[in-house]
Amino acid sequence: MRIAKFCKAATTLTYMIILILAASHQVGTASASNAADEEEEDFNGILVNKPGADITFAYCAGCHSERIIAQQGLTRDGWIEVLEWMAEDQGMGEIEDPDYTDIINYLSDHYGEDRPNFPS
Repeated sequence: MRIAKFCKAATTLTYMIILILAASHQVGTASASNAADEEEEDFNGILVNKPGADITFAYCAGCHSERIIAQQGLTRDGWIEVLEWMAEDQGMGEIEDPDYTDIINYLSDHYGEDRPNFPS
């Protein structure tokens, strides 16, 4: 039970920090460059740098490594089941929309059964 409370608090804190960092990052990057792209990739760990990566990292990396995400190859329904299991059995807080939909879309698109982004 203590771990579940810790994960909820860690997830919330991580999400807040990432939002603050993302906002300050956007303010300082009026012109796009390769260095900014590399920085964004590092910001989300090994997650594919596509729309939804930041919110997925913010919610998930508070309790486990993003490598756990990248190792999976699930259908859309499989990702929904995993998030339900984490909320019901593992103490993860509920994720509200639009964040929930963005996360499911991101995971389905980039970490599906064909595992196009399996880490090497």
